Amino acid sequence: MKLTIKKEEILKGLQRIQGVVEKKNTMPILSNMLLTAEGKSLEIIATDLEIGLRGSYAAEVDKPGAVTVSAKKMYEIVRELPAEDVQIRVEEGSWVKILSGRSQFKLVGLPKDEYPAFPDVAEEGMIALDGATLRDMIRKTIYSVGENDARYVLNGLYMQMSQTKQGLMIRMVGTDGHRLSMIDRVVDAKHKDESMIIPRKAMMELRRLLEEDAPQAELRLGFSKNHALFKRDGLVMVSKLIDGNYPNYLQVLPTKNTKKVTVSKESLTHAVRRVSILSKEKTNAVKLQLENDRLVLSTNNPEVGEANEELGVDYRGEGISIGFNSRYLLDVLTAMDRESVVLELSDPLSPCLITEDGDEHYKCVVMPMRV
Repeated sequence: MKLTIKKEEILKGLQRIQGVVEKKNTMPILSNMLLTAEGKSLEIIATDLEIGLRGSYAAEVDKPGAVTVSAKKMYEIVRELPAEDVQIRVEEGSWVKILSGRSQFKLVGLPKDEYPAFPDVAEEGMIALDGATLRDMIRKTIYSVGENDARYVLNGLYMQMSQTKQGLMIRMVGTDGHRLSMIDRVVDAKHKDESMIIPRKAMMELRRLLEEDAPQAELRLGFSKNHALFKRDGLVMVSKLIDGNYPNYLQVLPTKNTKKVTVSKESLTHAVRRVSILSKEKTNAVKLQLENDRLVLSTNNPEVGEANEELGVDYRGEGISIGFNSRYLLDVLTAMDRESVVLELSDPLSPCLITEDGDEHYKCVVMPMRV
């Protein structure tokens, strides 16, 4: 195998796969990527057996071939190379030689036969989506998905599709038992009614790909029994689905919270940030006290000190004092885009519903804590 490729072209491909490559080294081959030179392109594949990413990049191929090599080391080398053109050659014994300007590197490679096969997912029934819409939906829900939760299904983002008169409604839900976020968006597409749970890591990688320079690019997605498939601009990402039944999230959404208060998102975010500086590190607890025309945030930590801040709000009614994990509140507020947010409360032990003022299709729930 012998080829020449522009530095920025191969760097883009290597950057994309860094999040996919297996870091734990359970199988050494998974910290490698598969390079295949053919025609006028270099194909780069990476997988951790859960997610696979395949991209094609323009190159001048003198001699076709394939090899697997360390994704991390190759990325670190290419990033520092001085010249625009990078030459890659595979020598006897699967040694990978990288030449650029006056720099030369040799990396240990492995034959391509040892690399796991890329899952083959049928492309029937794929739907086209605006990349920006999907990216926004992931951003607004991913923070509440569980990480290494014993209840395996909570480690993924629940996605439900249902056909309505307006179009295809896509719902995304994330929860880890302490908080929940749910967003609905209607897109102009047709698809059968179905639901699936996509692993957190896959959605994080997809979001990263959608945040690249062309966020308006159209994305195509489809599902088989065990896999989700995403395609965009010569990029293909395949992810295994999480097998299991997602909990009944609708019963967590409060419907009878009578104490409603609208508050400036920015003011509340900064107040929570400031007050939580003195909260206990284990709990991050912050107390919210709602009274007529004011919302008081406070924290009390005998080892460090105490803090409180008052915000003017438009509220008339019975007062309430309730505690929350400040990190959970900040995650919700950071995901919201509008100027004002609405907090709906019931009593100190019931969950709080937070919505954006004017958007009833995005709902977040945060469970209270004793303070």
